[in-house]
Amino acid sequence: MNADDKIFNAAKEVYDFETIEINDIPNIDLYMDQVTTFIDTKLSCYKRNFDDKVLTKTMINNYAKGKLFPPPQKKKYTRSHIMLLIIIYHLKSILSINDIYLLLSPINTELSENSNSKMLENVYKNFLKMQKSVQSATLNSAVDFEEIKKIFEVGDHDIDKIENILYVLTLSFFANTEKRLAEKIIDNSFKNK
Repeated sequence: MNADDKIFNAAKEVYDFETIEINDIPNIDLYMDQVTTFIDTKLSCYKRNFDDKVLTKTMINNYAKGKLFPPPQKKKYTRSHIMLLIIIYHLKSILSINDIYLLLSPINTELSENSNSKMLENVYKNFLKMQKSVQSATLNSAVDFEEIKKIFEVGDHDIDKIENILYVLTLSFFANTEKRLAEKIIDNSFKNK
């Protein structure tokens, strides 16, 4: 298998992720252990290593302290908490806790006034649609490695290794650029001027 095939197979694996539909989320309140088990099971495809945890009790407690979601009632987490935890999971490696707080503030304000947030449900449903749209997009449309490869001038060195380094640098550049765009939107739309 050549380097291009390996990258294509890695990309296929990354794009083969599971979404958690609203109907998949238990309609009863859960204790912390049940929440971590549920999310860890449902989002296991995002683990880099088998032993990794998607969310830990410490993470959830820190998110609660950071007011990223309303406090649990009698140590139980609602469906809304679980939707927010799933959203937070997808944001946490890209955005700071403060940026996540700012982004989710409108939802949390609505949740504090009414335990059934239509805004959260709307955001979550559309988030699922977006995930499925990304998933169904062709792998090459995300980053056209064949086009990028034409720019590389790797010389006589270990071509596979250098191309892989350059692919990782390219993907990291795209991820960083998109992160900066997300931060700019938060700065322009959610921070008090």
